[in-house]
Amino acid sequence: MSKASSQSRATVVRRDATPTTSTRERARATALAALARMSEEEDAAITAAALADPDAQPLEFLKLRRKPGRPRAEVKKIAVSLKLDPDVVSAYREKGPGWQTRMNDDLRKAAKLKRHAR
Repeated sequence: MSKASSQSRATVVRRDATPTTSTRERARATALAALARMSEEEDAAITAAALADPDAQPLEFLKLRRKPGRPRAEVKKIAVSLKLDPDVVSAYREKGPGWQTRMNDDLRKAAKLKRHAR
């Protein structure tokens, strides 16, 4: 074995994580050409297989799912910073959870405003 071959170094080729525009364009052109060659029967078979796969449902089904959490209110409330007397706040808080809603209801009554449907 010669001295040069025993000391050969491995060549490292670095590739970018994102393909170049020309690579994307070639891939798109290849995919579009394959799609154009596809028969109606092949398209129907692929579509049926995709619909049967629970992990590959069309996006419309995903958009129709209800998101977890509270439903959206018809009338959005506005966050405000308000300074109140400590005894007023403690009186509402002593009555338990929902004290802010009760305070809002009392302010509506004082302003003679109609109550929103919940």
